[in-house]
Order: sequence, then structure tokens, then C-alpha cells
Amino acid sequence: MIDLAIVIGSTRPGRKGEAVADWVHDLAEWTNKAVGFVGYGSAGGARAIEHLRLVLSCLQVAHVSAQVELSLFTDFDDFTVFRPAGRHEDALTTLLDQVIAWGTALKVLRRGEHHGT
Repeated sequence: MIDLAIVIGSTRPGRKGEAVADWVHDLAEWTNKAVGFVGYGSAGGARAIEHLRLVLSCLQVAHVSAQVELSLFTDFDDFTVFRPAGRHEDALTTLLDQVIAWGTALKVLRRGEHHGT
């Protein structure tokens, strides 16, 4: 069972014919869970994060508002060696705090202890 998810990556397929949500094999595992995003790219992965927010909303995954956006220009040496700026530490801490808080609150839904079940 997945208790905490930080989605790192891209919305682009990794292999020919692979869909965006191919890595979500068991939808029930993701329902009523919390997720945070760490993006990377020329614009910090912002577009990919917004796309994944839409996809995961359809899967009933609660995404937190905090996110970490890593720039290929300032957080990677020669676009390959990961050397994140220290300014990301606060953003990551906030993201993790939000994911833990939302994940804890959503446990009630996952256990079926809410009204209407």
C-alpha cells in the first residue's frame, strides 16, 4: 500500500506507446491518497506538474498546493548532474508537511469511516 507519494518526472511517455498514467497500475491504491510534485525542466516542470494534477484529480488523488520546481539551468551542472539550490529546502519541507497532513486526514476516507458508506 502506498502511504506517501512524491511524483517526480514528466508527462511525456518513456517508451513508445506508453501512456501518461501507465505507472498507475492499481487505481484503488491511489484513491483518497495525497501526492506532492517535484518537477524539473527549463521552466521547473510547471507544465508537467499542472498536467499531472489534472490526471491525478480524475483518479481521486488529492494533490497539495506546495511543489518543488527544479530548473535545468540552475539546479543541474551541464544539464545532467543534479546540484539543487539551497532555496528548495524550504519548499520541499512545506511540500512534505502538506502531503503528510493531507495523507493523515484522508486515512478516514480510506478506512471507510466517513458518512455515506
